Amino acid sequence: MKRFPLVPGLLVMLLALLAPTLTPAPADATCVLDPTLTICTPGIIRNDACPVGSNSLVWCPDGDLSLITLTIQVFDTSALPCPGCPIDVEFRFLGDPDQPGCDLFICGATAPGFLTLSGVTDAAGEVTFQITGGGCGCLEMNWLAFAGGTIICQGADRFCVKSPDFTGDGAVNFADTFKYLPQLFTSQGYCGDLNCDNTVNFADTFTYLPHLFGAHVCAGDNVVPTTCTPPSCF
Repeated sequence: MKRFPLVPGLLVMLLALLAPTLTPAPADATCVLDPTLTICTPGIIRNDACPVGSNSLVWCPDGDLSLITLTIQVFDTSALPCPGCPIDVEFRFLGDPDQPGCDLFICGATAPGFLTLSGVTDAAGEVTFQITGGGCGCLEMNWLAFAGGTIICQGADRFCVKSPDFTGDGAVNFADTFKYLPQLFTSQGYCGDLNCDNTVNFADTFTYLPHLFGAHVCAGDNVVPTTCTPPSCF
């Protein structure tokens, strides 16, 4: 019987060449990812009155207002959507609060500015991650997405956030009321304008009170402080 001692060596070389670009799909999937085709799209699930298409949103620790999203779509080596693929994303958040003595807060964060989320792609090869929090100011979101331990996309985006959680501690309580009332009395303030009509009035109060009376809260951590460069939120 003839032997082909070079074949195993050639296979190893081929696998080494393919490893940086192709990620084996999990056992229950039938595709092999091509990371170069991955599409990562940040966005907003809108549940507020801020302008559609803007990066401004009103969010709440309870998750009942707008949400920041990251949608990831993956494809196989034939450029077909790859369903059933586990995706992990590491998020890093930095923030520039609008008001002194306040913070920005990320629900689910396990350390300052650090959040990890996991999901599985649907029939279209997509998975959407949703993020909420509290606080008011400029929020920078950085992400690194993995499939099978291989980086498939990375990027960054900026959002202008405001919340019934004015203090940014992950809870809506009377400490937030003390931050809100001065803006209501003067009819001015970026953070107090919860319905995004460029003034602070009792319409904003009607938005604020259900979150206060509901004691909306989430577990998480603050973001890492930074200074946002122009264009700023306020």
